[in-house]
Amino acid sequence: MEKKKISFEVRLHLFAVLLLVASTAMIWMGYGQDIEFHAQRIAAIAAEMRQGPGLYRIYTTVCDGYGYASPMFYGDIFMYPAAFLVMMGVPLKIAFRLFLMFIPIGAYFSMYGCVRDLWGGKTALVAAYLYAFSPILLADVFIRFALGEALAFIFIPLVLLGFYRIVVEPRCPKWDWILLALGMSGLIFSHIISTVLTVFLLVFLCLCYGKRIWKNRGCFRYLVFAALLTVALTAYFTLPMLEQMATSQFYVVNRQTSNLAGNVAPLLGLFFGSEYLSVINVILEAVTGSKDYLSFSWFPGAFGYLMFFVIYVRIKKKEYVQGKKVDGFVGLGLSFLLLSMVPFIQPLLEPFVGFIKIPWRNLTFYTLFFAVAAALMLVKLKENREVRLYRIGMLMGTFGTVVTVGALTMITLHNGMFPFETLSTNAIGLGEYLPSAVSSYEYSLERGDMVVCSDKEVSFSFQREEGYATLSYDGIEDQAVFEVPIYMYLGYEVTNVETGVSYQPSISDNGLVEFVIDDSSAGVVEIFYEGTLLQKISVWISFLTVMALLVVWWIGGKKR
Repeated sequence: MEKKKISFEVRLHLFAVLLLVASTAMIWMGYGQDIEFHAQRIAAIAAEMRQGPGLYRIYTTVCDGYGYASPMFYGDIFMYPAAFLVMMGVPLKIAFRLFLMFIPIGAYFSMYGCVRDLWGGKTALVAAYLYAFSPILLADVFIRFALGEALAFIFIPLVLLGFYRIVVEPRCPKWDWILLALGMSGLIFSHIISTVLTVFLLVFLCLCYGKRIWKNRGCFRYLVFAALLTVALTAYFTLPMLEQMATSQFYVVNRQTSNLAGNVAPLLGLFFGSEYLSVINVILEAVTGSKDYLSFSWFPGAFGYLMFFVIYVRIKKKEYVQGKKVDGFVGLGLSFLLLSMVPFIQPLLEPFVGFIKIPWRNLTFYTLFFAVAAALMLVKLKENREVRLYRIGMLMGTFGTVVTVGALTMITLHNGMFPFETLSTNAIGLGEYLPSAVSSYEYSLERGDMVVCSDKEVSFSFQREEGYATLSYDGIEDQAVFEVPIYMYLGYEVTNVETGVSYQPSISDNGLVEFVIDDSSAGVVEIFYEGTLLQKISVWISFLTVMALLVVWWIGGKKR
């Protein structure tokens, strides 16, 4: 009996998966740009879970107990499973590794499902492979540990599929608009900056298809429905975030946290990114003992060889390649790439969107569009028996994966493992979500637990508890103003433990919680984060929307 031959695609996929799994023990635990920040987020959620269940607005244990409102600006709902494992006793480094592991897997199946729905399984297999094992995603997960950007890889295909099914090739628009809303909601919970860029892309696509949308008013209606559903699903996160930004000032909008003009993607980085040159540096250091021979941008290799291969084949093999679809995706990919590479564009955009750090953010969209373009082309080449060109293209995609994983392994062995056991509670990145009145993101380290009182004759003591703090005072004759070492965010409460009287907190000149006591000479007050009325209402909006969506899905499933 003749043995069934394993296809080239299956061998390629098995090789890439085995290589990735074999390297996880090293590359997932090394030093990275954002590893400390995101590891601290998981640890902080776990600490809040130990105090009680809920949707957490403040990490009360972060910044040496000063508290940090990261979850009000940077969605963390997808981190809850990893944090739950940590709360149950699983080491942070293991929970963090598991969380990372599911990101490329999620991106793979998201791209596969979306492309398969439109152009079949063969194209979906190739697109998912190129997308999930692209140097860009691997760099986000294993070099930068940029978990928000990496999670965005999972939801952007869903957004584009929903738009495509509503506007370009309507099949069942009365259900497809829900898919668009789910994709956008996942993006919002993952990474706001990627969401903003995706909205810009959708606006651009609406302009491109404006005539079609105008003629088919149903398209416009379903797009509006999708937007409203997104608002309702994400209300518990977006509404409190907007409330905070409308009533307070923060680093993210009031201080320079990026150098957009200095982060232009180098042309060479398209072909040989930082992972390639890092390997050369590691080898040269091992041989000579000297460090950093080559200085380079940290941009990852961006499939440049595959991009030029796609363009070359499109020109040379017109009769074999579907033109409009490939050309459209190539054009979109090149547009995003040019925004990252043209130097004079960045300074022009700096005053308006400097915080978005456009150069490398655009590489996510560039990767997506070129993965789809290459998949459409490669499958067409194979169907037309251009097997040699097909294999060259697939090997080009694999080459980037192999070099990236191999380089990351070498770099991690060279730099050593990240010391999770010494993780600092002050790991807050650039402190983007600190009140702008705070002098520096290390202010809590410099100040400690010092309380300031306007009346020098008053005696007091301050103590932190789990999730709140207490201030005992004695000797107030008329009134006293207290400034306590807790960062001020809208929603804090100050309550007298004995009388139940509440004191209105305000923000001090140092960005801390400040309040006036004028009704008692001695007592004890608790300072805790109660949240705002809008926060409580928004949770119910999101909860009821999810329940209604499940009911609609169940009824629709029975009808189909």
